[in-house]
Amino acid sequence: MRRILIVDDDRVFSLVLSDIVSEAGHEAVCAGTLAEGLDLARSQDFDLVFLDVRLPDGNGLDLLPRLKTLSSCPEVIIMTGAGDPDGAELAISNGAWDYVEKAATSQGLKFSFLRALQYREKKLAAMPAKRPGIVGSSRAIRQCVEHMARAAKSAANVLILGETGTGKEIFAKAVHENSSRAGRRFVVVDCAALQETLLGSELFGHAKGAFTGAVSDRDGLIQRADHGTLFLDEVSEMSLDMQKSFLRLLENRKYRPLGEVKEVESDFRLVCASNRDLKAMVRQGDFREDLFYRIRTFTLELPALREHMEDLPELVEHHLAAITSKSGLPAKVLSPELEKLLYAYDWPGNVRELVNVLEVLVASAPTDDVLLPIYLPRELRVHFFRSRVSGGGKAADQPAPAGAGAACLNWAEFRKKGVKALERRFLEDLIRASNGELKKAMDLSGLSQARIYGMLKSHGLNLRERAKRARDMN
Repeated sequence: MRRILIVDDDRVFSLVLSDIVSEAGHEAVCAGTLAEGLDLARSQDFDLVFLDVRLPDGNGLDLLPRLKTLSSCPEVIIMTGAGDPDGAELAISNGAWDYVEKAATSQGLKFSFLRALQYREKKLAAMPAKRPGIVGSSRAIRQCVEHMARAAKSAANVLILGETGTGKEIFAKAVHENSSRAGRRFVVVDCAALQETLLGSELFGHAKGAFTGAVSDRDGLIQRADHGTLFLDEVSEMSLDMQKSFLRLLENRKYRPLGEVKEVESDFRLVCASNRDLKAMVRQGDFREDLFYRIRTFTLELPALREHMEDLPELVEHHLAAITSKSGLPAKVLSPELEKLLYAYDWPGNVRELVNVLEVLVASAPTDDVLLPIYLPRELRVHFFRSRVSGGGKAADQPAPAGAGAACLNWAEFRKKGVKALERRFLEDLIRASNGELKKAMDLSGLSQARIYGMLKSHGLNLRERAKRARDMN
């Protein structure tokens, strides 16, 4: 679903056009003046703008160049009540997608904006985007990556919102890696972890003798981020006094380290993140409204894991491989029963919780090829048993969502997994029987040296190390 802004003072026509947009499965937002349209376009992301020429506060063509400089860079369709060849030329030369008459049929208007959205899809798909640490191919994640890439190409401040564990820092790093500042520092400030008394010193730095313990001059994190990216994680934890100081910094990019007389400049790209509702905090007086609008030039909202569970197999495979590789352990897979349990869980801690659970599973079964429910953390096992007994939630014996166990129903895939599991069991037995001696393994198996080494490599096994580990365990 795409978001479309309609800027037109004719309310009847705006409603008709909104219905056309909604029927096509997209969201329409209306504005009646140039000023209102510009405010909406600055504060929200739109994929396309229908812009009337004649508006109460000016000519829509004057707004077109400003729309094209926004971080979302929407496609623009200019609308006019009377055809004007000169206006059409001006519109196209300023980057408009189309110039249409309002008297056109609904089919004509629909055809124009659908073609514009198709063009935009191709253009965005062609934008190269690095995805460091971003795992998932669901529509929700693809849209986030798409928005991240758009934000990275601009110099606008970025606000990343999402529940704890959704990967806000990973997306912030991706914004940096896809920007013109990629070769510079990416400086992280965890506002929730720093004590209020230290936050000012950490951010702005201090001069020698500025306070007890300041034995030398020290650059703050803002100075370290000069020409790079400054990432404020959990920006909602800033006090109102610190918010005021930071707002001033954003206005002129100058600040004064503690104990210093002279101001210092820093050219940094700002990316902020929060797991709290900043709008609600503004209403309650806990977060400055002026700072809120400063940091949310471009907003990126990350979905909770429960909202894109189709990515679960890919996430499990990716993180399991990383965990086992780091630990020097062979590759592992989930049993069908365990896979169903993971799909039946809501993951309040999101991807971070999933990774923690996978680490527990691997640590509990370092020598097992297949991970079983018995290795789950105690609290999760209790949760699943309670759900099964009470009948609440999704029972573990219910069919898993599409894709959860589909591989087991595909004969070729099932056979491939079965053969691989048997091959690994054979190699384990061969290593034990040969005591890690290659010649003996060749004699017992009837396989060549190259064949044995090839099979061992495919399973991440080492003949001698595996035999030594078996002897040590005995």
